[in-house]
Amino acid sequence: MSELKTTSLYEFHLSKNSKMIDFAGWSMPFSYDGTLKEHNYVRQAAGYFDVSHMGRLRLNYSQIEEINYLICSELKDIDNTKALYTIFTSDTGTAIDDVIFWKFKDDLILICNASNTSKIKNHLDINSISYEDLTDNTDLIAVQGKTAISIIEEMMLIPNKFSTSKDSKYTYARTGYTGEDGVEVMLDQKDTLHFIEKLEAKGVMPCGLGSRDTLRLEASLPLYGFELTDNITPVEAGLKWTLSNKSDYIGKNVIDEQLSSKNHKYLKKFKLNAKQIARTGTACKSNNVSGIVTSGNISPILGHPIGFTLFETNPSDNLVEFDIRGNLIEGNLLDKRFLS
Repeated sequence: MSELKTTSLYEFHLSKNSKMIDFAGWSMPFSYDGTLKEHNYVRQAAGYFDVSHMGRLRLNYSQIEEINYLICSELKDIDNTKALYTIFTSDTGTAIDDVIFWKFKDDLILICNASNTSKIKNHLDINSISYEDLTDNTDLIAVQGKTAISIIEEMMLIPNKFSTSKDSKYTYARTGYTGEDGVEVMLDQKDTLHFIEKLEAKGVMPCGLGSRDTLRLEASLPLYGFELTDNITPVEAGLKWTLSNKSDYIGKNVIDEQLSSKNHKYLKKFKLNAKQIARTGTACKSNNVSGIVTSGNISPILGHPIGFTLFETNPSDNLVEFDIRGNLIEGNLLDKRFLS
C-alpha cells in the first residue's frame, strides 16, 4: 500500500486535532470541530478549506484553440479575467473530469479533481498540450461564507464573481464549492501559514472535507465520481448549461444526439419525507423507472434528507420510493435547487 500524500499544512491540521482521512490518496482533514458546526460556520459567517490536494496546472495561452477542443464549454472567447467551470469530455461524450479554468492574458490555470490529476495530465500529454504542474509547490485555500468577501477584501483586490485576479503573492478567483460567496487562492507554500493566521485573526474558522461535501450537496453541486463519471455525460448529469462550445469538441456528436433524442439517463434532485437518509447506491423507483442514488445526506439548513439519483430514463412523476434497508420510503423529485 502506497504512502498517502500530504499537503504542506499536514502538521498544522494535526495541531488542530483534525480527524484525518484518506481522500484520493491524500491524507486530508475531514473535520476539526464537527461537520455540522463547520457547515454552519460557512452558511452563517466564514470558513476556510485546505484544498491543496486538487491538481493545479499552468497551461500555455498559445494553445487555447487546442485546449478548447478538449472541453464542452467555450474557453477561447471569454474575457481574460474570467473563471470557467467546464468538463473534459471523452469520445463517448462522458466526463473525464469537471474542472475550473482561471483565465489570464498570459496563461491559464487549470484546477482539477485530486482523483483525476494524473488522468488529466495524461489526457493533455496525448493531445500534445504542454503544462507546468504547480501542485507540489503551491497550496490552494478556499475561503467561503456569508462574510468571506468582507474579510478577504482587506487582504486582496476582490474581482467580480467567477472572475480572476493575481498580485505578487496570490493567484485567485472568486469561485467556490459551497453555494456561498468567496475566493479560492493559490499561493506559495512558504506564505500559506501566514495567510491562514490572518484569516483566523479575523474569525474565519477551519473546515474539513466533511462539511465541504454537505455544503456542495445542499448547493446542488455535483461531485466527480458520483454525479459525474466516465459513464455519465454532461447532458445526463443535468449540466446542459456547460455546453457553450460552439466549435467542434471531443464527444460532441454523442452529446448532440442525446440533446436531440432525449434518450439518455437523467440525474434528478430529491428530498425525503422522512428522517432516513438515502445514501449512495440506494435503489429507487419512480413510476416504474428505476434509479440509483449518487449522493444523499441530511441538509443541515433544510432539516431533511436530500440528494441526487440517476434514472435510466426521464421519470414522468415527481413521486419516488427509496428502498432503505428493506423499507420503502417516499420522497419527491425536485426541479429547483435545494437552496434558493
